[in-house]
Amino acid sequence: MNLIKAFRNKSLIQLSGLISGFVLIILFAWIILPASAAGIEVNREISAGTVNPGESFAVTVHIITEQDIEALTLDENLPEGWQVSQWENNGAVFQKTSTFKASTLEWIWVENFSAGEEKTVVYNVTVPSNFEPGNFTLSGRISAYSVSATPVEGFSEIVVISPPEANFSAIPLLGPAPLIVQFTDLSTFNPDSWEWDFDGNGNIDSNERNPVYTYESPGVYTVILKATNSTYGNSTYGNSTRTKVGYITVTEKSSGSGENVGNEESSGGNRGGNSGGGGGGAGSPESTGNVDLKEISNEQVFKGIHTCFTFKGEANEIVTVEFDPKKNFGKTTAIVEILKNTSSIVKEPAPGTVYRNVNIWIGNNGFSSQENFENASINFRVSRVWITEQGGSKDTVALYRYSEEVWNSLPTTFSREDEVYFYFTAETPGFSPFAISSMKINTKSIEFLQTKNEENKGNNKSNLSEGKKQENITNVNLELNKENDEEKKRCSEPCCFLDCYRISDFVCNIE
Repeated sequence: MNLIKAFRNKSLIQLSGLISGFVLIILFAWIILPASAAGIEVNREISAGTVNPGESFAVTVHIITEQDIEALTLDENLPEGWQVSQWENNGAVFQKTSTFKASTLEWIWVENFSAGEEKTVVYNVTVPSNFEPGNFTLSGRISAYSVSATPVEGFSEIVVISPPEANFSAIPLLGPAPLIVQFTDLSTFNPDSWEWDFDGNGNIDSNERNPVYTYESPGVYTVILKATNSTYGNSTYGNSTRTKVGYITVTEKSSGSGENVGNEESSGGNRGGNSGGGGGGAGSPESTGNVDLKEISNEQVFKGIHTCFTFKGEANEIVTVEFDPKKNFGKTTAIVEILKNTSSIVKEPAPGTVYRNVNIWIGNNGFSSQENFENASINFRVSRVWITEQGGSKDTVALYRYSEEVWNSLPTTFSREDEVYFYFTAETPGFSPFAISSMKINTKSIEFLQTKNEENKGNNKSNLSEGKKQENITNVNLELNKENDEEKKRCSEPCCFLDCYRISDFVCNIE
């Protein structure tokens, strides 16, 4: 009996020791090992899940603790290059950590947190304007002293999009009715649907990408294109609209101009004549393949008001075209065509070394008449480098006009200069093909005849009397005067401008 009681007491002692040991292990683990992160709740909110490059969005991080915590730290990771500004740190010290990753943001609270305390961090993120579209993730973690790190929950996905940017071109931009126009979509960032309004009345005229439209009636038309990328649905991010006011000009059909006036496919014809007529849209008979650049300018033309058409193309050497109208023409179009080679509607190249071949058309076929305007001038420029390479100077530059099947030099004056160009102004009686040209000066010495016995005179100079010497000098002067009179007469001939330049009252430089 005593033996059984002793055995039971021993078993109880062993069980009590086992329980005590287990409690000690748990207590030791609670003291030595980090506390569970289950005592901290952290959640992220994002103000916008979809943004464009260059746009910003707000990030809000809520932190709630269920236990006393020391040295609470919040780390947020963003895509490289995204910029951050703080709105609310809620007592934290903010620093940008560069030890491991430049895009890691860190908030540290120095004071201790009490159980049940809440903190909120708000910061603003700006996506770089040149950032490529795509899906991106914000990641983060929360940690503290004796608390293992745990991920930030909540929203983390950001979609950076680049919606289409609508743009288009058309050809031709003006001409008589009915005018057939080819439109070309130039929108960026891959639109997959298009809505065209060719007359600006709010109605959709076509859903094709590159449509052709016929304008039946004269008028000035506004064109609107809406380009959409369906990837982004019907949101404002997914579409873009481009409006070009007064983009297409359709004129009345002219009996003398033919069906293709104003159409860039047309060719032939002589626009340099002096027939009567009015303003409106200018057409070009130049071959399309020979046009390197075309620029159009529109102005209102009224009698007594000085008119100036301005051209701003970087590769356009024509700066302005000006005149004083004698009649009212209303809205009038001027076209400058910079050509690749000599105009296809002239018979031969312009004289000299040509810098640019140019066509200038104002109004319709009959506009280029002195009955319609006066005091017309063309302001143009020439590269300083080109003049130097040709061995010329600004004094050798002239503007030539092709009229009545010949090239005629126009009165050209130098006006100003900058680091790149010399600028000139030329007076013109009309508008047609032109050429900016340089007549390089080649100086040739002119030998004048001496007396037939000059050589003998030199040998016998000592034997000549003073009277004889004077007679010989007089004879030489007479012959020189005769030669100079011939050169003066030659320089006064109309064609002399093309092959010589006067260097004195009596002497020419002959090309």
